[in-house]
Amino acid sequence: MVKQQAFWRGGEGIRAMELIYRSRHIHSLPELNLETDCWVPNVDVSWEQGGTKFHQLLRGPVGYFKIIDQAETYAVDMAKTWIDAERTEY
Repeated sequence: MVKQQAFWRGGEGIRAMELIYRSRHIHSLPELNLETDCWVPNVDVSWEQGGTKFHQLLRGPVGYFKIIDQAETYAVDMAKTWIDAERTEY
């Protein structure tokens, strides 16, 4: 079983989801694309290994998510998929 801990952070119109998944910190921050009037799922995956901090920035599709919650869900799923694939490489 994978341990997860999630919480929402927000203020002044900013909404972000943060989650710990497989010892990786997921920080999702959707961005509103004004041209398409859609939310773009962006996520930063960070972790520490051997005393060094690493980051992987992931960006989802543009022009697809009209609802911010859908972009958040996509971003978290995208990050988990990347983490699972990355962890099988070594």
